[in-house]
Amino acid sequence: MTDTVRVLEHVRIAMRDGVALSATLWLPEQASPTARVPAILELIPYRKDDWRWASDMARMRYFAERGFAGCRVDIRGTGSSEGVALDEYTRDETLDGVALVAWLAAQPWCNGNVGMWGISYGGFTSIQVAAERPPALKAIAPMYATDDRYTDDVHYFGGCLTASDVAQYAVSQIAMNALPPRPAFAGPDWVQSWRARLEATPPWLLTWLRQQTDGPYYRQGSLAPDYERITCAIYNIGGWMDGYTNAAWRMHLRCPAPSRTLIGNWGHLLPDTAAPGPTVDYLDELVRFFGLWLRGDEAGFANEPDLIAFLREHTPPEPFPGLWPGRWQGYNRYDLAQAPQQTWWLKDETLTESAPASIASRSVTHQPAWGLNGPLASGAGASPNGLWRDLRIDDATALTYTSAPLGEPLDLLGMPVVNLTVSSDMPTTHLVARLSALDPEGTPCLISWGALNLTHRDSHAEPRALELGRVYAVRLDLKATGYRVAAGHRLRLTVATAHWPLIWPAPDQGALTVMTGGVSPARVSLPLAPVAQALPRALKATPPETHWEGAYDEQPSMWTITEDVLAGTSTVTIFGGDRQSLPNGTRLEASEHIRLTARPSAPESTSLANQVDYVLEQDGARVVIRSTGTITSDHERLVADLHLEVSLNDAPFFERDWQAEIPRNGC
Repeated sequence: MTDTVRVLEHVRIAMRDGVALSATLWLPEQASPTARVPAILELIPYRKDDWRWASDMARMRYFAERGFAGCRVDIRGTGSSEGVALDEYTRDETLDGVALVAWLAAQPWCNGNVGMWGISYGGFTSIQVAAERPPALKAIAPMYATDDRYTDDVHYFGGCLTASDVAQYAVSQIAMNALPPRPAFAGPDWVQSWRARLEATPPWLLTWLRQQTDGPYYRQGSLAPDYERITCAIYNIGGWMDGYTNAAWRMHLRCPAPSRTLIGNWGHLLPDTAAPGPTVDYLDELVRFFGLWLRGDEAGFANEPDLIAFLREHTPPEPFPGLWPGRWQGYNRYDLAQAPQQTWWLKDETLTESAPASIASRSVTHQPAWGLNGPLASGAGASPNGLWRDLRIDDATALTYTSAPLGEPLDLLGMPVVNLTVSSDMPTTHLVARLSALDPEGTPCLISWGALNLTHRDSHAEPRALELGRVYAVRLDLKATGYRVAAGHRLRLTVATAHWPLIWPAPDQGALTVMTGGVSPARVSLPLAPVAQALPRALKATPPETHWEGAYDEQPSMWTITEDVLAGTSTVTIFGGDRQSLPNGTRLEASEHIRLTARPSAPESTSLANQVDYVLEQDGARVVIRSTGTITSDHERLVADLHLEVSLNDAPFFERDWQAEIPRNGC
C-alpha cells in the first residue's frame, strides 16, 4: 500500500462530439517509473467539486493507496463538465462512458484494465457501459442499481406512479442541475456559459411523467432482457431495504458473466454506514474484487460462495433501527436456481397448506391513504425516510390471510409470488400485497411487499382498463427478500389497493374483490433458501480509515403525518438537509421540504409539493438556487407546475417556469 497519492483536478477529456468532460484523477505513486496500474471509474452527475468532493476524496484515495488509479467524472451538463444534461441515462451519456474507459486504458500510467463502480446513478452507468462491451472494461461493481429502468427505478412500481420517491429526486435534480461549474475551472466566461446551460437544461421530471408505460424510452439504458450483453465480471451489492434489490437478484441469476453478489439489510446508503446493520467494509470488498479482475491478485474468491446474503430475523416495529438480528449465509448460483418453493393457499381469512375446495370472496374498499404505517420510501432506513411502524393499524382496514403458528423455522430467499383471482368495480385499480411474520404476541414484521397496476396485468407496454365486474387471474411478484420465519411465528398476507405515500393512488372510488378456491386458487409461493455454503472468511465490519476532509453536519429532519378531518386529507411532510465546508473554502448548504397529500374521499385528487434550496459559496461567488414543484391530479390528468430561481452574488440571475398537463394513461 502506498501513502503517496497525486490528485489531479479538472482533467478535461474530450468526447466524440467535442464536449469536454471534467475528471478528477487519483494516481498512486509507484516504486518504478515504468509500473502500470489499473483504473477505477465512477461516472455520475453529483458534482465532484463540491457536493461529492469530500466523499470522492476519501473513497478514491482509498483505492489509490492500494494501487489503483481513481477517476471521478461529472456526466455531461453537470458539475464542471461541458454540455447539457437533457435527461438521465441518455445514449450520449453511455457512449461517453465507453470513451472514458478507452481514454483511461490508453494512459501511460494504466495497465490497460479498467473497472467501474458506483452507488445508485454510478451503478446504473456501470451496467449501461458494460452492456456496450468496451474491451478495456474488465469488471463492474454496481451498488443499488437496476437492470430495468421501468420496473425497478424511482418512477413507477408495477406500473403505479411513485409518490415519495419521485418527490425526493425529481425536483431536487432541477436544483442540482442548475448549479454552476466551478468558477476556477470554467474560466473567465463561466457566467455566460453557465447561463447558456441554464437556458438549455430541461426538467427531467416532465419526461418521466409523460413516459408512463414501458417502451423504447425505458429500454434505453436497461440491461433486461438481454443479460448476455455483459461479458465482464460483476459484483452486485444490494440491500433488502433498498429499492433496487430485485435487480441485484435478477442479475445474479441471469447474467452469464462471472458474477458475485452481496446483500445486507441496508437502505439506500453505503454498506459501511447504512442502516439497518450489520455494516460491511465494502471498500475492502471492492479492492479484493477489482484486484482479482484488473491485475490478477489472488483474492480467494474461488473458494467462496458467489452470493453472500444476510438472513434477517423478526424485529419489532422501529422506523430507524440500527441493527437487525440474523446471520450471513453463503449460496451458489446453481443451487439458487434449483431451490424449491412452498405454496400457501388463501382460504377465508387464513393461509393454509392445502387448496380450499369451495369458492369464497372478500372485498376491500379503495383507500387512497392506506399504508401510512409502512416504509416511507422504497430505499428507507435512514432519517427522514423511516421503515415500518405497527402494521396492525394498516391491517385492520385491509384483507388479511394469516397462517397457523409454524412448527419449525422457515428460511426464505428470493422473490415471493402472489397469484390472485380478482374483480373490481373500478376501471383503474392498484393491487398491493404485503407479506409479514407475526410473533406469538401478534406483532408483525414486514418480510416483503409489492404493487401492480391492474391495467398492466398483461403488459407494462400496453395497459388496458379493467372491465367492471370481470374476473381476472393476476400475478404479483413481491420484492426480493432474505428472512428466517421463526418456529411459533405466523405468516400473514395483507391485500389492499393503495400504499401511501409510496405510490400515487388510483383515481376511482370502489372496491376490489379477491376470490379464493375455484379453478385458479389464490395462493402465495414462497422461495425457500437452499442449503447454505460455508463462509471461509468473515466480512470485515469495521469501516475503513477514509481520510474525510472538511466539516459536514445534517440539519434536523422531519417526518410528520397529519390527518385533517375537516379537509378530509392525509398529509405526509418530510424535511432533510445538510451543510458542508471544504478545505478549499467552498461551502454548500442543501435542504428539501416535501408535502404529499391524499384525499380518502376523493382518490383522484392527490397532490405533491416540493421545495429544494441550495446555497453554494465557491471561488468568490455566492449562488442561491431554489426549485419548487407541484404535481396534482384529477381523473384524467397529471398537472405539473415547476419553478426555478437562481441568484448570483445576491442579485437575481435566472428564472424559469414550466407547466404541463399530462393525460393519465391508467396510472
